[in-house]
Amino acid sequence: MVPAATAASSSTTEAATPQCARSSLSAGFLHAGGTSVFVLSTIDNSCPGVLRGAQRLEPFTREQILRQLKQYGTPVITQEPRQYNIDGHRAAITMASVEEAAQPNKRAVTTYAAKACFLGNIPEKRSGKSGGDSETSHVLCFDFTTPQRDLLPRMLSFTLQFDKDAPQPLVPGNILR
Repeated sequence: MVPAATAASSSTTEAATPQCARSSLSAGFLHAGGTSVFVLSTIDNSCPGVLRGAQRLEPFTREQILRQLKQYGTPVITQEPRQYNIDGHRAAITMASVEEAAQPNKRAVTTYAAKACFLGNIPEKRSGKSGGDSETSHVLCFDFTTPQRDLLPRMLSFTLQFDKDAPQPLVPGNILR
């Protein structure tokens, strides 16, 4: 199962198009239990409405993971959106699963998925008359899909490194239940 890399949000006024969310990296692994997939995508200001929707990380990750899995059946949220920080970048993750209908002579397959997104830059407080935070220029999202439940936490422990800081897990272990 390959996750959809769309960035549409019902809260945005722009329809998702390939240039609104660009997948910059994807990898898959075929094993006896099925295919596990990892996709990194970027949402930038080429579609300002989509970017605004994606900046609301919790509802965005929830909506997107449900949309991604809906094509395979009725998805269930297994972990509601949880907010956290990674190296000062605000982030959120939502996890879900879907049981695909059994085919003749085959058993039903459950697919597990997670969507983690974070702000690509750390908004700085502005001083002066304009006030407020600086604009977020992009949102990075990681989609993980696998039929192996125990593989998902390992995929989420991938490390990221910002600038010359120490590598950190994409999702801290205390966020995952």
